[in-house]
Amino acid sequence: MEFLQQFLPARIATLSDLVANTAGAVTGALLAGVVHGESLPWAMVMRRREQWFRAGRLVDLGLIAVGLWTLSQLTPLVPSLDLGNLRHGISSIWQTLQYPSRFNFAQWATYEFYIAGLALLAMTAASPGQAVFARFFAFVACVLLCKIVIVTRQLSLEAATGALAALLLALPFVTLRAKAVAAVSALFIIGGFAIAELASDPGGATHAFNWIPFAGQLENPLIGIASILEDLWPAAALAYLARFATPPSRQRLAAAGGVTALALFALALEWYQQYLPGRYGDFTVVLLMTGTWLLYWSIPVHAVGGAEFGAPSDVPGRSTRQAWVIAGVLGLATATGAAALVLGRHPAEARVDETRLPQLPVPGELPPVNLPGFKYSHPRLPSPSQADLAMLTRRSPDSVRQMQSRADGGKGDIETAVLQELVEPGSIDLVLLHRRLMDLKFAWRGHEQGKPLAVAYDWLYSHWSEAQRAQLQGKLAEGCDYLIERIRKERLSPYNVILYNAPLQALMACSLALYGDDPRGEPVMRFTYDLWKNRVLPVWRQVMGRNGGWHEGGEYVGIGIGQAIYELPAMWRNATGEDLFASEPGIRGFLDFLVYHRRPDSTDFRWGDGSAFDKIVPDATALALEFRHAPAYSLRAPVHDGMPSAWPWGPLTDGTLNDRGSFAHLPLVRLFDGIGMIVARSDWSPDATYVTFKAGDNYWSHMHLDQGAFTIYKGGALAIDSGLYGPTYGSDHHMNYTYQTVAHNVVTVTDPADTMPAPGKDKPRPIANDGGQRRVGSGWGVEAAPLDRAEWDAKRDLYHTAEMGPLLDQGGLAVAATDITPAYTNMRSGSGTFSARTRRVERFWRIFGYDRVDDVVVVFDQVTATAASFRKRWLLHTIEAPAASAEGFSVSVGAQDRPGHGGGKLDGKVLLPKDAVINPLGGHGFEFFVDDRNYDENGTLRELIRKIGPNGAEPGAWRVEISPPRDAKEDLFLVVLLPSAGDARPAHRVRLLESGSRVGCEIIGANRTTRWWFEPGLNEAQIDIVSGSDTHHYMVSGPQAPAPATSWLDRFRRLFGS
Repeated sequence: MEFLQQFLPARIATLSDLVANTAGAVTGALLAGVVHGESLPWAMVMRRREQWFRAGRLVDLGLIAVGLWTLSQLTPLVPSLDLGNLRHGISSIWQTLQYPSRFNFAQWATYEFYIAGLALLAMTAASPGQAVFARFFAFVACVLLCKIVIVTRQLSLEAATGALAALLLALPFVTLRAKAVAAVSALFIIGGFAIAELASDPGGATHAFNWIPFAGQLENPLIGIASILEDLWPAAALAYLARFATPPSRQRLAAAGGVTALALFALALEWYQQYLPGRYGDFTVVLLMTGTWLLYWSIPVHAVGGAEFGAPSDVPGRSTRQAWVIAGVLGLATATGAAALVLGRHPAEARVDETRLPQLPVPGELPPVNLPGFKYSHPRLPSPSQADLAMLTRRSPDSVRQMQSRADGGKGDIETAVLQELVEPGSIDLVLLHRRLMDLKFAWRGHEQGKPLAVAYDWLYSHWSEAQRAQLQGKLAEGCDYLIERIRKERLSPYNVILYNAPLQALMACSLALYGDDPRGEPVMRFTYDLWKNRVLPVWRQVMGRNGGWHEGGEYVGIGIGQAIYELPAMWRNATGEDLFASEPGIRGFLDFLVYHRRPDSTDFRWGDGSAFDKIVPDATALALEFRHAPAYSLRAPVHDGMPSAWPWGPLTDGTLNDRGSFAHLPLVRLFDGIGMIVARSDWSPDATYVTFKAGDNYWSHMHLDQGAFTIYKGGALAIDSGLYGPTYGSDHHMNYTYQTVAHNVVTVTDPADTMPAPGKDKPRPIANDGGQRRVGSGWGVEAAPLDRAEWDAKRDLYHTAEMGPLLDQGGLAVAATDITPAYTNMRSGSGTFSARTRRVERFWRIFGYDRVDDVVVVFDQVTATAASFRKRWLLHTIEAPAASAEGFSVSVGAQDRPGHGGGKLDGKVLLPKDAVINPLGGHGFEFFVDDRNYDENGTLRELIRKIGPNGAEPGAWRVEISPPRDAKEDLFLVVLLPSAGDARPAHRVRLLESGSRVGCEIIGANRTTRWWFEPGLNEAQIDIVSGSDTHHYMVSGPQAPAPATSWLDRFRRLFGS
């Protein structure tokens, strides 16, 4: 068996296992000679078996099936009377009683059917006159109570009430003839198995069918054993019941026909699980059940005989009444099973418990790595060359003196001491430095200890003695284990800032330094390689696309991906020879992202979670030097030349790359395809018009519910991304206003019944009904961050929020047609969950265009609501109070004495809907008003906002709401926005165009005339540009897929008001 393990996934054959298993087998054989049928407690058990049940091997097989069910409930058979374990054992009941919406009907029905079936099975084996029925339910009660003390097990309310319901369900059948009881028992077990197989978790991911036997069970042996038992006992019970009820002449036919039917039934249910969220279709189940069936039929037995439980009654009419009772009970059982499947997993969501979620594989489960170009000599990490050291001492003598002071002969900063030893060998007390390295205590994320340890070992490799190196290798192995454990246990995600701040960099440094020097480095490299190549890089390719970009907002770019985007590929290239800078276009595109997300006032655009918009991106300089990207280098050019630009070492700073004029050579429009972000500007001056538009997928971390939103900047922020990231993360203002769609320039569609609370830590948390997009991402407590791209893809229906058609970037135009419907509606919308919300939007197409020649923004929306009564509001947020008019609205922003803030104005022309209701909302007491409440943290935000610096957030205080004059399912919005500098008023003439079924607008500007044509029902536009006698036509089109169809399950639920 140990030899065969080398051919099984996730198994490792070892000599120690062979010795242990052999010793266990010998011990078991010795015990078998002592423990026999006459010994206690075995003798007592056998006496009860002979007294209560019929004789014969067939009955033994039936009782074994009951025993297998018992083991499935009590595995891993490890009791603990620890108070914490006892609390855990009953916590499920307490939580369900507190929040009845968590009651799992499918689980309850499974227990009911299974236990009822087993109770009737026990009756087929009972001796005449024995009260086996009552004893069986007493036994079930003991089994369920034992779950409280078993480690990892819990007694659930579903199990307890399911057992009581099983008693009532089985009771009418105990007086039937034996073979009839066997048939009903089999029906109940089959029904319970079907319900268990078809139950799903609405918040789970779907998985492909697994054809590899025992692959899932071997990943977690304890859970795997319980899973195997749960599949074994129903097949064992069905095989026993079939043998019990089948006449001897039909045994062969029943065996062959039964195994075929069972295999097809199990395969069909398992195959269907790949379409059920939270389920995992597995061929192993089919093998286990058919194997158990064949095993049961291969054991020779003697028939029990035609024993009957009850004699026919002579009471007139009793048989008829009994038949009606049985028919009614069977009908009720069928209805119960169907209802459990339909209502199954109640749609109310529980707060995610990350300790129960899958983790990254342990190093031993991963395959060996193949690194043909690995550099086995030291240093392997990026390090200063002799030329670098010479330039450093020549150009920066002051820096060298400061370094000597900070190193303090080995008493000071460790990394500075390492560099000082390279600059001036012998200047550091290596014995002292070695002792300090060995005394490091790994804490928090481990990077503060791991990074200097790796650098010291690697850079000073030749300076250490053999004994010192051996000790440092042990310390590196300890650090790697600590970092791996933190990354695994905390499920650190490549979509989230924490992985890059900075346990991943520390793990890569330690792993690269140790690999090949010590056997302990090999499994560590397996984990590092898998995390880097199979998880992190695929996420970078997804998010960055071909053109760069990152999804997290504000300062999270700097403290997360911004200190990994150069460090990780640089370390990997230096040690392995693989140049990801050359092969991954998104890494180079990240530099463009840094340039384009800078506004004309030299601060970052306001988008997503963020409170600081002028922070340093640590890797920007090194990455710009790598690609000789002058604009990115010039954003915040280093003061001194010849200084290292990255950790642990980067290219030396070079002032010749600092060229503010290089911006003029960049395109004025940039699409960051991975995140669905368009940035366009009229020019590169501080007085430029700057426009952003976003329509892409959700990547969980520090994003807002703002697909389809735009911003406009000219002389100041005109159309803003409103709200404050604070005062603390998860505050009422943050979650009810800033995070939600209502705080952004997009459309809300409000269903008054959309009031499901969020799953809170202690109790449900009410969240304002803003009419906005599905609540996806960090902070809601519904979903943990995806571990990798594969997990994101498995939950694509959750994270897919928008799709953009090809960008038109010609003729001075930047136009995109987008489908924002998925942000509001997915397959789960309308199922009663907090995150998926009610089903309100059947279609939301937005065409967004910017004409930089005449400085015009055009927004055309087609919005179809699920019900005409769901109120639509087209939103645009401002800092100052807007003024409404019959034609639209206007808003200004005052001038400030700093670049990019010369003052500006935005005029909005509302062409559709006709006779629109234009409502400016805001000012004192209404700044962050949503769902009849102003979320200003009880007035405390005003003082906080007053203290915001000039480069801080722009929470705003006003918004324009545009609504149709009457309720309708389908509405069109066509708004033309005209930004202008200072007090200047745009000279454009704008009018509505209508021709047949088409609608549009004509804009006569200072430089040309444009006509924008839209066809309702089609997600496309035609733009005609008239300049003198020349006319140019441009077409743009976008996705036209309908909203996800409502399933029959949702329709059934709505029918009954579930």
